[in-house]
Amino acid sequence: MSSFLSRAHGLYTGVFAAIEKSLGGDVLAVLARLTLAGIFWRSLLTKVETVKLFKYTEYINDFPVERAHVRLPDFPLQIRPATYHQFNGDFALPLIPGELAALMATVGEFILPILLVLGLATRFAAAGLMVMTLVIQFFVYPEAWWGTHAMWAVIALYLMAKGPGRLSLDHMFGNRFASKA
Repeated sequence: MSSFLSRAHGLYTGVFAAIEKSLGGDVLAVLARLTLAGIFWRSLLTKVETVKLFKYTEYINDFPVERAHVRLPDFPLQIRPATYHQFNGDFALPLIPGELAALMATVGEFILPILLVLGLATRFAAAGLMVMTLVIQFFVYPEAWWGTHAMWAVIALYLMAKGPGRLSLDHMFGNRFASKA
């Protein structure tokens, strides 16, 4: 029995050591950055006018609905009137006027995901999205914690604690500055 447990433990340890080696900090950091960036980028697309690329028509209950495979923000960024309405209504925050809150959320959801994807100022970007997550949690959707916001918070905290990994501009610039010192 002891021999069986020893072999099972060795197999278990070996399998998860291989997973850790292959996914380790760098790949996991990229996945975390892309995941968190994607969440907030999709939110941005609901707040601004967008350009639709690769359009197609989907029929839902015999009604045509125009869809697109890719949506990008239209430039210059144009915040939708409905966004201002939401921030003056359902998303109203204490002490911050709705127009300012809408602008801050929109700019944050535009800039911070781009920084995460590039791995540039990663800890700053993750901290900014953590603050946004907490604001959303406490002031907009307080009942949603375990369903959604806890996962966002864990990803942001991971990036704040561990950084962007070696597959990032932060790492590239860090090495460049370190080699010149």
